Amino acid sequence: MRTENSKIEKNENIFEETKSSFIKQKENEQNHLKENELKIKINNLEKEFKQKENEIKENELTQKEINLNKKEKEIYQKEIKFNGRANELKIKENEIKEKVINLDKEKNVLKEKEKEINKREINLNKEKIDFEKNKNEFIMKELGEIKKPILISLKNVGNTSYMNSILQCLSHTKQLTEYILKVYKKSEKNKMANEYHDLLLNLCNRKKNNSSYSPKSFKEVLSKENPLFAGIAAKDSKDLISFLLERFHQELNEIKPKKINNNNIINIQNQSNEQYMLNIFLKEFKENHNSIISCIFYGLMETKSKCLGCNILKYNFQLYSFLEFPLQQVNQYCFNNGRRPLFKNDGTNPDVDLYECFEYFNKIDLMNGNNQMYCNICNKLLDSYYSTTIYSLPINLIIVLNRGKDAAYECKVNFPDQLNLINFVTLKNGITVYELYSVICHLGPSSISGHFIAYCKNRIDNKWYLYDDDIISLCQKKDQYRDGMPYILFYRALGDF
Repeated sequence: MRTENSKIEKNENIFEETKSSFIKQKENEQNHLKENELKIKINNLEKEFKQKENEIKENELTQKEINLNKKEKEIYQKEIKFNGRANELKIKENEIKEKVINLDKEKNVLKEKEKEINKREINLNKEKIDFEKNKNEFIMKELGEIKKPILISLKNVGNTSYMNSILQCLSHTKQLTEYILKVYKKSEKNKMANEYHDLLLNLCNRKKNNSSYSPKSFKEVLSKENPLFAGIAAKDSKDLISFLLERFHQELNEIKPKKINNNNIINIQNQSNEQYMLNIFLKEFKENHNSIISCIFYGLMETKSKCLGCNILKYNFQLYSFLEFPLQQVNQYCFNNGRRPLFKNDGTNPDVDLYECFEYFNKIDLMNGNNQMYCNICNKLLDSYYSTTIYSLPINLIIVLNRGKDAAYECKVNFPDQLNLINFVTLKNGITVYELYSVICHLGPSSISGHFIAYCKNRIDNKWYLYDDDIISLCQKKDQYRDGMPYILFYRALGDF
């Protein structure tokens, strides 16, 4: 029994082993089949990929071939155009050669004409010399052996002595008068310049010699252009000369002004470079100013400031058309320096010398306390040194002697006929010596009331004349204090200007 069971068990084990081996064989066969299928699929995929890759390359090659064909066509067309232009250039070159030949012929003709013109010019110069001689003889016959000055007074058309005195002084400014009469051409836009032109024509009309002219039309236009001068109330001569110089410059400026850069935005490092700042300013000046006014009345002023925090010295430049000196502060300045007392023994104000005014103008001030200056380097208010100096002087120098509120500061100002400012100007090789040619004096309690008179030196006889509205009288320079206090001085540079 046991043997049979053992046999059965052995047979079962053999069967199981046979079964498992069969199963493994089957599995191996299936795996082998799957592996073959995968290889076949991979091969098929690789074939498809290569086929597509070849198709893409073929398309790219086809597109490149198309592009190359296009470029060949374009190059061919350009070559055709180039050949056409080359032919045109050859034709033009031949035309130019013909023109050069013709020009050479014309040049020879012009040389001959030039010889003829030179001969005529020599003859004309001879005729011109003869004409000038005859002209001078005619003028001498007309004027006589002694030249007679043209003296035209101006009528007062309603408290206009302030205007009449300014107009007389401006009319004695040689360069401005000659420009307005000989060069200036009237324009509808230039209302003030047109009126001044007409006024000068009347003043220079010899038929009205030693007569009086009414500047009513000039006053009417002035009132319309600036309401400050409207009405019959008296005005300040300083305000008028300031307005006229500015307006004349605007109307006669040959350059349309551009936007001027603000020096405050210039790099601080450059602002401490004097020459750089000067070059920047001069460049802007040339780009914005070119009139008879800027040429003969404009000077250059330089300001310097030194912060005591960073100790950096900064420069700036600006234009001026006249200089204004506060006489009371000038006297105080001289008192502080121990030169003289504030008042004379009789209680009057001491005399002020004009050179002291320039010295006061160029002084260095310590800005401290409530007057501290803001430093854009230190970014705060600090004590600083500040000064304003005259960098260059104009051809015609106008000086205003400010006597304070209501013109109350009465003092005598000693001003020379010949003014030498070599010690008060930075640009030493520029204009420094001047000659006095006009003075405006003020009579009355304030600068906007009272009466204004003008003393002018005539260029023909070199004599001084008093212009008191419609009254003209011969005078001496010492008479300029007889009827009032000097208010505005007019100097012209000595030399050929």
